[in-house]
Amino acid sequence: MSPHKVEILPSRAALPQYGISKNGFLPEKAPLERLPQACYQPWEQIIIELPKLIEKQQIREKVDALPVIGTEQLSSEAEWQRACSILALIAQGYIWTGPEPSQRLPPAITVPFLQASEHLEVPPIATYATLNLWNWRILREGADITQPDSLVALQTATGTDDESWFLIISCAMEARAGPLIDRMLGALEAVEANDVPTIIAALEYFKQRLDEIGRLLERMDERCNPQAFYHTIRPFLAGSMNMEAAGLTNGVFYDEGDGKGSWRKYRGGSNGQSSILQFFDAVLSVNHSRSGGFHPEMRKYMPGPHRRFLDDVEAISNIRSFVASQERNVALTVAFNDAVKALGAFRDKHIALVTRYIVIPSRMPKPERGVIRKDIASASTKMALEAQTQELRGTGGTKLIPFLRTSRDETNETAVER
Repeated sequence: MSPHKVEILPSRAALPQYGISKNGFLPEKAPLERLPQACYQPWEQIIIELPKLIEKQQIREKVDALPVIGTEQLSSEAEWQRACSILALIAQGYIWTGPEPSQRLPPAITVPFLQASEHLEVPPIATYATLNLWNWRILREGADITQPDSLVALQTATGTDDESWFLIISCAMEARAGPLIDRMLGALEAVEANDVPTIIAALEYFKQRLDEIGRLLERMDERCNPQAFYHTIRPFLAGSMNMEAAGLTNGVFYDEGDGKGSWRKYRGGSNGQSSILQFFDAVLSVNHSRSGGFHPEMRKYMPGPHRRFLDDVEAISNIRSFVASQERNVALTVAFNDAVKALGAFRDKHIALVTRYIVIPSRMPKPERGVIRKDIASASTKMALEAQTQELRGTGGTKLIPFLRTSRDETNETAVER
């Protein structure tokens, strides 16, 4: 028998083992702003110049001149995350800038990107983790990171405030939700102890935080223009799956040099890859069986430790079944149903956001150049947008808005009848 206490997962004390901090799924400390090793400065120089290189369509020329630099000198997790984040953005710029999308990613990006992705257990594509979780900076020392005005994105494809704000809103939401993880794990433990007051308090706190997170989402319009997002930013979030109409018939060939490599197809970056929303679903036992496999697929794009955490939480989720067994406890049932209602209301706000930022712009003519600060959407990215939004589909062949409504309805159906 080991003399050391082994934490029963997923306990509150075990959260660091899952890569979860006081900031939730965000790192405890702000991500690195630059890799310190001299050998990685060619990457750092490109990421500094990326918006200009994309706008002038010089990104491929610049990347093609790079040597293959391995990841051997990366040591801390923060360094691995920084490397993966900047390589992901450089890869997106390389693929989607030009008269046509590039069907090949060169070894200078492929080799280290595959290594970093394997280490961090994420797919080698721009994901929510690389674009959001590991891509923020605090503007003022000691500032509250649950406020988006306190943050800025470390790097973007367009160099616009619109893109930074789009990414940072999600970071602030993650930070605001961070304390909920500990509190709701406490509620799971309270079920085992039949501690009803603790469960009720946790559910009331859940509702309060969900309302606050929803208000943050509604701030998107303050500094991110829907037309700018749709025509200028969204193309650089595109994946390589279902992109035949854009010219990526086989996806993208990840060239590892010396005749090695493979064709790969991945979905693009999406807020559906946020672990916090799936955590909310897990602790409330929301059943998404009608959502066409979207939620399990998005989980594959999350960092490995976060995926395992969600799997483990789902395995022990007991709040809803406990509430259902306590028929006569009106206060408990009301607290649970109010929490469910708050999650459903958040999904309603997300539907409204998708309508404003994707559905409506897809039906409008493209603005004149002066409307968007940097009109860099090339013919290839325009084709990619058309491929993505031709039927505005989500995964599983489900159209986007109907799918989101189904996901919302499944949430609301989690309520316990009294």
